[in-house]
Amino acid sequence: MNSFIKIFVAAAFIALFNTESCSQDCEVQVIINCNIENVNIFIDDSLSGSGKNVVTNVSGGVHQIVVTKNNYSWDTKTFSETLNLQSCNDTVLSFNFLSDVLLNSDPGNAAVFDGDSLLGYTPLHIPLGLQSIKLQKNGYESKTVHYSDFENLKPVKMNFTGEYKEGTFFNKTLFKILLGSMLALGATTAYFKLEADKYFDDYKFGGDHSLLDKTHQYDLISGISFVALQINFGLIIYYFLVD
Repeated sequence: MNSFIKIFVAAAFIALFNTESCSQDCEVQVIINCNIENVNIFIDDSLSGSGKNVVTNVSGGVHQIVVTKNNYSWDTKTFSETLNLQSCNDTVLSFNFLSDVLLNSDPGNAAVFDGDSLLGYTPLHIPLGLQSIKLQKNGYESKTVHYSDFENLKPVKMNFTGEYKEGTFFNKTLFKILLGSMLALGATTAYFKLEADKYFDDYKFGGDHSLLDKTHQYDLISGISFVALQINFGLIIYYFLVD
């Protein structure tokens, strides 16, 4: 019985030794596939290759694989994976960097539709697999964009169909006319009101009824010009709000 146990332990030890020896001594071909071109492949902190597809040989054992874009943009994506090679079989790894595409439009804030479904407003990440999308925005021609027609971060130009405004209301001739007439009416209102007050003071001092008639006449003119002033000011406010 003891001899059997010794034989079993020895056989297990020999098998374990052979496995470790195989995993350490042989070289394994590792094939790394990516769906973009500009990537760097690091194995155990050493640059192993660059490009969309990299084939390299590594020894058996445990290795750290890091796959990253070879640029310094804020949205750089990185994959990290631990590779445990206990056999001498070739290994294939695949990394998918593109899960969506950023869609921009010119102008921005355009509605993005997939058929009848609203996906959101630009700029918007579009998931892979859509055949086409439609952009819509008030004042612009609707545009259907196929996935193969636009590049990541490149705005899609939309054609303007509305009317161009001449400028703000304050830059228009009408505003200048209304402003000038408002100043004139304001001055007229103030002048005739002062004259009416002057004749009324003279009437109180001398009691001449002709002076009272003058007072009423100037008060009437002042009142009419004041009403015109209010209408003029109202027009300025109206055109300012609708501009």
